[in-house]
Amino acid sequence: MSVNTEKRAYQCHKAKCDFQGYLKDDPRPVQWQKKDYFKPVFENKGLNDKAEEFFKQRCINLEIVAKNQISVERGALAFPYIYEGEVVMVKYRGPNKKFWTTKNPKFVFYNAHKISNAKSITVCEGEPDVLALEGVGIASVSVPCGAPAINATSFSDLDESFKNSGAIFDGVEKIILATDGDAPGRKLEEELARRFGKERCWRVVWPDGCKDANEVLMEHGEDMLIECIDNAQPYPVDGIFRVMGFRDKLMNLYEHGLPKSYSTGSFALDHYYTVMPGELTVITGIPGHGKSSFVEWLMINLIKEEKFRFGLFTPEHEPETHIARLSELIDGRPFSKDAPSHKRMSKVAIDNAINLLDEHCHYLIPDALNRSVDHVLDLAKVLVAREGIKGLIVDPWNEISMEEMGHSETHFIREALGKFRRFARSHQVAIWIVAHPAKQYKDKATGTFKPPNLYDISGSSRWRDMCDNGICIFRKADNEGEDRHAVEVHVGKIKHKYVGQIGMVDMRYDYDSGRFTDQLHAVVGE
Repeated sequence: MSVNTEKRAYQCHKAKCDFQGYLKDDPRPVQWQKKDYFKPVFENKGLNDKAEEFFKQRCINLEIVAKNQISVERGALAFPYIYEGEVVMVKYRGPNKKFWTTKNPKFVFYNAHKISNAKSITVCEGEPDVLALEGVGIASVSVPCGAPAINATSFSDLDESFKNSGAIFDGVEKIILATDGDAPGRKLEEELARRFGKERCWRVVWPDGCKDANEVLMEHGEDMLIECIDNAQPYPVDGIFRVMGFRDKLMNLYEHGLPKSYSTGSFALDHYYTVMPGELTVITGIPGHGKSSFVEWLMINLIKEEKFRFGLFTPEHEPETHIARLSELIDGRPFSKDAPSHKRMSKVAIDNAINLLDEHCHYLIPDALNRSVDHVLDLAKVLVAREGIKGLIVDPWNEISMEEMGHSETHFIREALGKFRRFARSHQVAIWIVAHPAKQYKDKATGTFKPPNLYDISGSSRWRDMCDNGICIFRKADNEGEDRHAVEVHVGKIKHKYVGQIGMVDMRYDYDSGRFTDQLHAVVGE
């Protein structure tokens, strides 16, 4: 990171990081914005002897190399990425496997321009793998920047590739995942399967000693490479599978530990609840006690700390007023013009918030007559593929259409929650559903309100049975003499012990910012 104190400017020089900006009169930094696409200038200069020897050693036909316009530039191999008839990015491979791209590229899948109306596409992890597969007549593409680090939480180059060239996969019946056989390759495979939908994905198992398509070609020849692709196995989905089909994932757990859950942003709450993609969490509480505020606070924390992207089905809120609330959470100051000027958000701060939310939040706004479970999940599926969302918020549940219910409300809720839970598992998306209790309860002995639980939610006791995690938000302010800022977060159900435990956390709610903060007092096993 470099900082110019005179110009009040800053810039991060880390590879693929666009974080830069400057300070205006407002003491808060201007939100970074993505750089505009810069069309590269590419000239096919052909190969030199050293480059030809590189491809010969990899058993890649030089005619295929020439056909793909690969050349040598600045002492490095230059791979042009072509889309819609023009070069939109050039990726360079230098000595010691050092990689870089042209300035401000448009990320697309490598070789995407050759794919049209294909019934099957193989997706791999590098340009040499695409060339190796092309040599045996197999249509394939590659992600532009290889596999992510094993601890990565975002896939920015993959996000852009899907936006810019993901249409090539529309209608494709079979997608063969031929990523590298190491841990980063498996992480990439899981992310691709999540976006494509596991039901149409197949996975390749490479021979011992080989981690990718090009290595198989070098070590075993063309016939073995074709056999590996032909013998790809269906990607595991809900159903029955042999134990051996899970060996790779089991060994990955052995090497790297249990799946990672994500912090809520609260030290105290993390002891009882953390966020696990693939799980369904139900949030309940008395109306006005902060259910929506809690979910929004949690969402903003995940966006800021983990770069999560979200789909929002929030039909009770007008988007502009909802965005204003989210802006307060981001900035920490009130949006309203009624706030004192020295405390109110500035226009610069609002633009910062808009830029952040535009990148990470997408509203699902179906027609009021078409808010069925299936339609909401169909829209969410599009966002998984195009935007890579890892979170989905349904707030509130009673806005879901029940016209297709057909049976009892209990039966409908069981079937509907089952669909949401299967979607969460299949696409590794964390889902939160906000649901109101049937009625408010007062303790007969004390005459004060008491926190509802999952069995109290309107409609069915299935709410507790079908969710992975259950939380109640309870504010004591409705009881006479209680602190209006005091909030109890009751964690009433946790499916997996590595995600949390049952208990209660005392927190405080700030009305100006909408933020929850720790009170550093918790009760275990309430």
